[in-house]
Amino acid sequence: MGNLCLFSALSGVVLDHGKPVEGARIERSFTWQSNGETGVDETHTDARGSFSLPVIFRRSLLASLLPHEPFIRQTILIHHAGKTYQAWMFNKGEYAENGELGGRPISLVCRLEAEPAHRDGVFGICEPQ
Repeated sequence: MGNLCLFSALSGVVLDHGKPVEGARIERSFTWQSNGETGVDETHTDARGSFSLPVIFRRSLLASLLPHEPFIRQTILIHHAGKTYQAWMFNKGEYAENGELGGRPISLVCRLEAEPAHRDGVFGICEPQ
């Protein structure tokens, strides 16, 4: 029974018109469709606007042994100054660590003034670097 990566570790920076945003709340959530599990964690940006969150692994004997199509809905929201920003919306279709961006670690630049858009298969205001 191996580790199944539901959400890879990530790091990023939140900017507002080029200036770091301190104290923004970063809320990460997932829904694992195979068994209906959901999860939420959060962190806050530091004085440089930086944040990071650890990898989320799960173990499942059935998911490790039985053929199925993995589907994990991933969401990251940024809460700042009374507003909520869609930072990352992604549907992960495998269990590989760093599989979201084809093997690259998730490193993001999130611009609060940006309009949400599709970038590298991800929807939101954050740009993978």
